[in-house]
Amino acid sequence: MSRKQSFGRREVLKTTGAALATGAVAGCLGGGGGGSGGDRVPMDITEWPPEEYSSNLNMMNWYDSWAEWAMEEFGNEYDVEVTNEGFSSPDQWYSRLQAGNTEIDNIAATTNWVERSINNDFLHELPVDIMPAWENVTDNIKEASSYQQDGSTYAIPEALVLYPLTYNTDHFDAAPESWGVLWDESLEGEIMMWDNSTVSCQIAAMYTGQDPISPSDFDEIEEVLKQQKPLLRTYWGDYEQGMQLFVNEDVVAGPLTMGRTYTARFSEGAPVNYTAPEEGAMFTSDLFVIPKGAPNPITSLLFTNWASEKPNAAQLFETMGYKPGVDIQSELSEQDREFTTWPSDWNLVFSETLSDDVRSRYDEIWTAVKAA
Repeated sequence: MSRKQSFGRREVLKTTGAALATGAVAGCLGGGGGGSGGDRVPMDITEWPPEEYSSNLNMMNWYDSWAEWAMEEFGNEYDVEVTNEGFSSPDQWYSRLQAGNTEIDNIAATTNWVERSINNDFLHELPVDIMPAWENVTDNIKEASSYQQDGSTYAIPEALVLYPLTYNTDHFDAAPESWGVLWDESLEGEIMMWDNSTVSCQIAAMYTGQDPISPSDFDEIEEVLKQQKPLLRTYWGDYEQGMQLFVNEDVVAGPLTMGRTYTARFSEGAPVNYTAPEEGAMFTSDLFVIPKGAPNPITSLLFTNWASEKPNAAQLFETMGYKPGVDIQSELSEQDREFTTWPSDWNLVFSETLSDDVRSRYDEIWTAVKAA
């Protein structure tokens, strides 16, 4: 579901915010839109902070709760009118870039779509070497994506998104060690799968010992998914539905995002935790990008840096439960540090862009499984 929010500029600016905010606000051109800030693009900025920027920012960010908070905080600090349009599928913003973007300034984009956007010359390169918050992104996170090509950087990580196995801690004495728990006949009616062709086929690929990015035996993947079907309570298609199945203790194991697991545990009081089974767990990242055609590219650059400051990134975790792209350990409670730490011995598999053939075969398998 797509929705649009707006937060208007304050009439009186914050007196806090130190020299950066004061100096930046002094350079605000007002008006906004229509290319305010001149015809400059992000790579024209050679010193930080930018001397001038427009007073509007149009975001598309699907971390709705965090985006709502950020609209007010950033809008207040920099005297900028901020709007956010949520989305449920990346093709909602990608199709607008294909049509020739003239409205969107800043997008929270998933890695695979960022790569596709770079290949089609839809994104501005970013001057990360002069952006102070770039240093907050840890080296391993900088390397866990494909948003840097030929020495150029086109995005800054917003969040790492893990696709773990979530389980009921009252039912299991310890975290299940294998995806095989989702094929355990003793749990018939108490397990679930995600109604998503790629996620479910990749789980089946890992369960059968195959490479989830480039599997060798599609027939085996289809066979085990069909074997699993009668054991399931349901396939879930909506994140809220998936979370509520755990909150209501209708299921004891199944794939769910880390963010929804966090909400289920700490906001809903559900006895849940998550793990990466020994066969592996997929992960990807969402990244801030500035699309070409953005009417306010310098304001978008300023926001991207602001959002990557540790206290603001920590707010993403506290409101949504997702691991930010920057190191926020010093900002978290002991409980949250424990939840967000991924053990070094976990086998995490970066969700590289699938080939057209693999994507097509996964779709065919899922259609056959659902129809069986």
